[in-house]
Amino acid sequence: MSSVTADYVKYEPSYKLIRAFLFPVALSFRPKVHGKENIPAEGPVIICLNHRYNPDPAWACLVTKRVVHFLAKKELHESRFRVFFRLAGTISVDRQAHDHKAMNEAEQMLRDGHVIGIFPEGTRNRTDEPLLPFKYGAVRMAQKTGASIVPMIAKGTFSTGVRIYVGEAYKINEETDLTAENEKLRNIMLKMYTENE
Repeated sequence: MSSVTADYVKYEPSYKLIRAFLFPVALSFRPKVHGKENIPAEGPVIICLNHRYNPDPAWACLVTKRVVHFLAKKELHESRFRVFFRLAGTISVDRQAHDHKAMNEAEQMLRDGHVIGIFPEGTRNRTDEPLLPFKYGAVRMAQKTGASIVPMIAKGTFSTGVRIYVGEAYKINEETDLTAENEKLRNIMLKMYTENE
C-alpha cells in the first residue's frame, strides 16, 4: 500500500461510522436502488454520479459496502465542516486550478485498488438541463489506471423519494481518444437519466 493510500485508508473506520449514522436518515428519502450489483466487489472503480442536490454523495456511499473516496471541492475542506469531510476520507480539489496533487492522489488510490467517487459535471447542476458538460477527470483517471467506470444517476427529492440507477461497469482502452470516451460516458448517463423519468 502506498503512503498516499495509507493516509486515506486510516479514515475508513470513521467513514463507516458516518455511513451507519446516515443510513436511517437516507431511509427518510425513500430511496429505491436499481443495479447496485453492477458495482465491482473488488478492484479499482470510479463511480461517476450526476450532481443536482447536496445529499448526492451519500447515495454512492450507501449503495455499496465498499468505501468511496469522493473528490470534494477544497472550499468544503476549509469550511466549518472540514473535520467531517476529512473523516469521510474525501480528497480536496482546487477547482480553480489544475489540481495535479489531488488527481495524483486519486490515481494512486485507484492503482491500489480502491473506489473513487467523482461528479463528471464538476459542480452542481442548477439548470433545467439533465446534465452539464463533462470534465475529463473521470475518463482520464480510468485510462491511466485501468479502473472500471460505473455510471450512476440519482433522481428525486425528499418529497418525491429518491431513485438511484447504477449502470454497468466498463473500462477504457489505453489508446482510445478521451474526447470520444468523455462523450460516451455523458451519453450513457444521459440515457440513464432520460429513460428513467
